[in-house]
Amino acid sequence: MRLKAIFTVEIEAEDFVSAADHQKRLEQILLTVRDEFPQAELKLTERRTRRSAPVRGFVPRAMITGRLHDYSND
Repeated sequence: MRLKAIFTVEIEAEDFVSAADHQKRLEQILLTVRDEFPQAELKLTERRTRRSAPVRGFVPRAMITGRLHDYSND
């Protein structure tokens, strides 16, 4: 049986220098984990905050028929 364990640590970093300091600390922790689990790895990804999407209005079901509308070429 294969298992995958994931530890998640969310970090607020003001700039790349601060992020590098956090990365160094995490790599030190990883060395301790690798003593027991040599295949352990560290992945750092940037998480950006999403802007809130505009709220879409409700479309009544009667308007969604799938029929094509007749158009004239005037």
